[in-house]
Amino acid sequence: AGLNNADYHCHNGLTVWSAVEKAEFPGKQTLAQALSGKHYGKIYLMLGINELGTGTAESWAAQYKVLLDEGRGLQPDAIIFLQAIFHTTQEKSDATFFKNSTIDARNAELQKLADNETVFYIDCNPVFDDSTGALTPEYSGDGVHVKAAYYPMWRDYLFQFGVVR
Repeated sequence: AGLNNADYHCHNGLTVWSAVEKAEFPGKQTLAQALSGKHYGKIYLMLGINELGTGTAESWAAQYKVLLDEGRGLQPDAIIFLQAIFHTTQEKSDATFFKNSTIDARNAELQKLADNETVFYIDCNPVFDDSTGALTPEYSGDGVHVKAAYYPMWRDYLFQFGVVR
């Protein structure tokens, strides 16, 4: 999305259960190592689509809080943005465990983790949803993930939620 001054810590198949200790980020780093390397003013977290078939919204949010607390401990001065899980297309939601009703339940729990002082919740679904509240099919190749060509729309939406201390 053209953010050349950002660090991206990602891992294929990352879940809230694997992110704290099991995930290997670029350079074979753990989350603790990745976040300890430098001072971050802002951290954007987005997890949840990979584990939709596991646990309840409440157990998922409890584990997300463990991850959030880890990040807060490693970067106590950072503003943290919790991004909502993106909806899937209606076709994907109807045919698989990637159900938008499950996503909505988890996003509601995720929103509760935000204190609106140092941790904020951002729902980017309005950028990508169609009139039914599902991911617009043209924006996705698999019904779940947004195509990279649309990342600038995501970035521009995030820019609307700047927080300055």
